[in-house]
Amino acid sequence: MIIQSIKNSFERAFSFPPSFIVRAPGRINLIGEHTDYNKGYVFPAAINKYVYLAFSANVLSNDTRIVAKDIGESASFDLSRISKSDKSWKNFLAGILRQFQEGSHALKNFNCLIQSTIPIGAGMSSSSALECGFAKGIAYLNNIDISNWELVNMSHRSNHEFLGIKGGIMDQFASLFGKVDKGMLLDCIDRSYEYVSIELENYQWVLINTNVKHENLTSGYGDRVQECNEVTSLLGFDSLRTLTINHLEKNRIKLSELAFKRAQFVLKENERVKLFAEALRNKEYEEIGSLLYASHDGLKNKYEVSCKELDLLVDLAKEHENILGARMMGGGFGGCTLNLIKKENIITTIDSVEEKYFASSGIKPESYIVKIVDGVTIL
Repeated sequence: MIIQSIKNSFERAFSFPPSFIVRAPGRINLIGEHTDYNKGYVFPAAINKYVYLAFSANVLSNDTRIVAKDIGESASFDLSRISKSDKSWKNFLAGILRQFQEGSHALKNFNCLIQSTIPIGAGMSSSSALECGFAKGIAYLNNIDISNWELVNMSHRSNHEFLGIKGGIMDQFASLFGKVDKGMLLDCIDRSYEYVSIELENYQWVLINTNVKHENLTSGYGDRVQECNEVTSLLGFDSLRTLTINHLEKNRIKLSELAFKRAQFVLKENERVKLFAEALRNKEYEEIGSLLYASHDGLKNKYEVSCKELDLLVDLAKEHENILGARMMGGGFGGCTLNLIKKENIITTIDSVEEKYFASSGIKPESYIVKIVDGVTIL
């Protein structure tokens, strides 16, 4: 139904139908938070929340026009002169266009309409879904033969060089490489990965959105990147991935207490990712839940990227016998918790947590029962 709605919206905006539609999923990260830019392990999966991008070549005028339907905004691009604007959503697209141009790809003018079902600011990586879907669409429209890894690289370079976002590759990787009912154990140091079946039997992944996003997300994220870089610089390593817990402990005197805590979290989180993958393979659901809680504890107390609303949701999960585990997900300072909940009476369980959260915080949360799906697809 949404596909027909997008086609209708495109035709109203541009007076003719789209040539094709790209569907780009958001992602959950099951475990392995803030480890990707430290070249560690992550365990993401693509989910059934999507950015849709409808495309056609623009043969009626010499410009490129883009409509962001959900926010009621539009943009025009001169493909010969790509520059930054004061709108962040436009800059995500401009950065991708710049990457194609720097790769000496000639691009035809086009029309594009964007519509999304990914909640903004919820930590499901709507921005990376937008980038990857847009890049896939540009390549398809211009008959450019390009691999998914090249698209990951383009988006990553755009973030670092054009947008100034010093993140890792996990979000782009998850959106492009996702598979139905599969998690992805990705090693960010060499980009090797494997698919791990997610057979939850009597359990279900549920996201509960705090519906807050604190202002210190951007600055806090940048601070953590810098703090980790300072540790590796002081100890003479390329990344935290090459350290061991023993080496970190032996060199504790060289580090501030803050720097030690940051590095300690990353190294222990890497270990949790590997244990999590093994627990999934063995269907050890209680262990999976324990690892989720341990991850949140580290994010709260060692990496310090949680907030009172996220902590409240995790505490409420611990009180409920139908919830095996929960943790904050994403950059932090707001967004969603990831919860592993028994399917039996799942709605009652979710309602109970939501009601207690609202009673304590005064904020109405939102919940999403998610499915694990395929990556970016041309429809």
